[in-house]
Amino acid sequence: MKTLVLCRHAKSDWPAGVDDIRRPLKARGVRDATYLGGLLARQTFVPDLILSSPAVRALTTAQIIGKCLGYSEEVRQEAQIYHGHDEHLIQLIRSLPAEKEIVMIFGHNPTMEAVAGKLLNCGTPVMMPTSAMICLESQAFSWSHTDSQHVYLRWMLVPRLMRKPGED
Repeated sequence: MKTLVLCRHAKSDWPAGVDDIRRPLKARGVRDATYLGGLLARQTFVPDLILSSPAVRALTTAQIIGKCLGYSEEVRQEAQIYHGHDEHLIQLIRSLPAEKEIVMIFGHNPTMEAVAGKLLNCGTPVMMPTSAMICLESQAFSWSHTDSQHVYLRWMLVPRLMRKPGED
C-alpha cells in the first residue's frame, strides 16, 4: 500500500521587496507546522520521503514537520512543485521510487487542491487552506499506478479548525 500526504505550506508573510520564492512563514505558520508535526509524531507517523517546493515557506514547513517526525534525511526540493501544474505533480508522484511507501509533498495552491481533487475523482479541487494536509492511500503496488481508481481518502487535517476561539 502507498500512502501520500499532500501538504499546503503553513501561513506565510508578505514582506515588502521579498520575491515570492523567498517569502517566510509567519509566527502562526511556525506554530501550525509544529502542532501538526507533533500530532503526527504522536501517531508514530514517519515518512520514507519528504519532497518540497524550493519556496522558503514550503521548505520551512516541511523541515519543521520532518524534524517533529524524526525524519533523518534531508528534505528533497523539487522545482516542479513550485513551478509546475497539477499534471506535473501527478507525473512526479507516478515516478516516485517503488520502495518508498509513505511520501509527503509540501507545495502550493491551486496545485495541491487540484491534485487532491483529481486523485480522489471529485470533479472539483479539494479545499486546502494554509497548513492543510490530506492523506491519500492507494492499494497499488507501484506509484506509477496512482490514479483515481486506486486512491482513497484516509484523513485530512486543517489546523485552523482545531484552534480554540481567539487563537491566531
